[in-house]
Amino acid sequence: MSFDSKIEAALNAQINNELNASYTYLAMAAYFESEDLPGFAAWFRGHAAEENDHAMKIFDFIYKRDGNVELNGIEKPKAKYGSAKDAVAYALAHEKIVTGQIHEIFSMCNSQKDFGTQNMLHWFLEEQVEEEDLFRRILAQVEATGGNKWYLTQLDNQLERGDTGETAK
Repeated sequence: MSFDSKIEAALNAQINNELNASYTYLAMAAYFESEDLPGFAAWFRGHAAEENDHAMKIFDFIYKRDGNVELNGIEKPKAKYGSAKDAVAYALAHEKIVTGQIHEIFSMCNSQKDFGTQNMLHWFLEEQVEEEDLFRRILAQVEATGGNKWYLTQLDNQLERGDTGETAK
């Protein structure tokens, strides 16, 4: 069974939102590489790949519902930040935007009684809770460094080792 054209359009927009998030995190990885913080760079690279996977999850779902995928252009991401704290705070704010986007689609599905799409979106709702929590915790750790390069380097080493408390997905 195919779905409502408005829901299909919203899902297509969300593919682009997820790809935009991927591109944003890749730009952050480049920023952290330029700041000689390879752990942060690797961490954001991993999140860029994860956002791309999210886009593909929606991509595949659209075709399972006999829909069509339409891709749009992706905006050039912000590439410069004043500090590691600024970059991670920006990432957390971005995750909150994505959460809002998912909530909007979920609400639309509810009003259209599209329970199949709502069911698929449950995974994204849970994912966003985890992502916001993770980014909030990383931001708190960055803030705890007080901008001290040595402490920031220690946190960078933790991120490089993958010691972030993230749950396996």
